[in-house]
Amino acid sequence: MDTGQFFNRNALKIALAVLALAAVGILAGGAGYAYADSPQFCGSCHSMAESAASWQASNHKQFSCTDCHLPHQNLAIKLIVKAKTGMNDTYHEVLRDYPATMVISTQGKAIVNDNCLRCHKSLVENTAMAAGGQDCMKCHRGVVHGTNKSKGGIKVE
Repeated sequence: MDTGQFFNRNALKIALAVLALAAVGILAGGAGYAYADSPQFCGSCHSMAESAASWQASNHKQFSCTDCHLPHQNLAIKLIVKAKTGMNDTYHEVLRDYPATMVISTQGKAIVNDNCLRCHKSLVENTAMAAGGQDCMKCHRGVVHGTNKSKGGIKVE
């Protein structure tokens, strides 16, 4: 039997197998994406333990880390930033070389500020903050992660 006859005879079986594999792949990818958006995932790294604990004690604990720390313009931008920051965090976590004091990047600060204004739009719509470009964390730094200067970093066990 040549391959043409094999495919003609088994075309429905092959199509169903490919469809089943695609469905399993999509479900696994979706589950992985959802878990990677969860606070349990973010807090699982040694360097994020204090940030996760302070978030859990905050008034914003109903939101995931990615609600504040990733952009929400569109899915493509969110995935690009998630991949970039995820690779950076994994790199430093594996090398165990996070700085002694965790500091948010300039891009990270812009994302967080945009998300503050996205969620609190009605609260600030009649103030100078509504125009955007301001630094919400200048006055409200301690709202989610407390006023502590997180030690961050990684201690060698």
